[in-house]
Amino acid sequence: MFSFHTKNIYLADLLDDFYDIHCHLLPGVDDGSPDREHSLRLLERMQGMGVKGLYMTPHIIHGAYDNRGEEELRQRFADFGYQGPLDIRLGAEYFIDDKFPEHLEGNPLTMNCRHVLVEFSINGYSLRAFDMLFEATLSGYEIILAHPERYAFVQANGKDKVINLIKQYKLQLNLLSLAGYHGSGAKKYAEQMLRQGLYTFVGTDTHSNAYLDALQRARISKKVFDAVNVLKENNRTLF
Repeated sequence: MFSFHTKNIYLADLLDDFYDIHCHLLPGVDDGSPDREHSLRLLERMQGMGVKGLYMTPHIIHGAYDNRGEEELRQRFADFGYQGPLDIRLGAEYFIDDKFPEHLEGNPLTMNCRHVLVEFSINGYSLRAFDMLFEATLSGYEIILAHPERYAFVQANGKDKVINLIKQYKLQLNLLSLAGYHGSGAKKYAEQMLRQGLYTFVGTDTHSNAYLDALQRARISKKVFDAVNVLKENNRTLF
């Protein structure tokens, strides 16, 4: 039996030799790090926890953060000018809306050339959104769906066609979902989907020190630790 209930390892132990594919540390562009000094302190702390590299993945959401398009984000990343030991790269977290196809037709921020990190609204989705993802795959992109365990439509319909829809894509687990940081529903479905082997990648989704504090407090079982370690190896392929 694949038990998730005996907690004897810290969640932060998974950050040893870790390559993160989802965090919000590019300063001043979304709801993550507000400035350069804050980002540098977070990066130093993550390095101390064992992280070896990461993709900064700022939100790109029409009407919220889309005032900073890809080229401006590239310039801000260059201006950030990180000189430390971590392997720092720039990606993005694209919100699936009517503007998403336009981003792909331009010069999107990808990981390892063709991988695109995307997210739905936490509270809902449309079949048109899945059509856009399918069209993206026809154009040669590899879709990574961020934190599916957090979506209300997954939690409400986790045993039916919704799972069949999302598992067509590479799924990225949020580490803190396993600690209940995003609610009991996200924790339940993170454990269920991990047990079913539905995830390909794992990320911290770090926005602030609060995320790292939570990682250091939370405990997990050896079974969970071993399952997530497999995902860590997949993360490396994007670097």
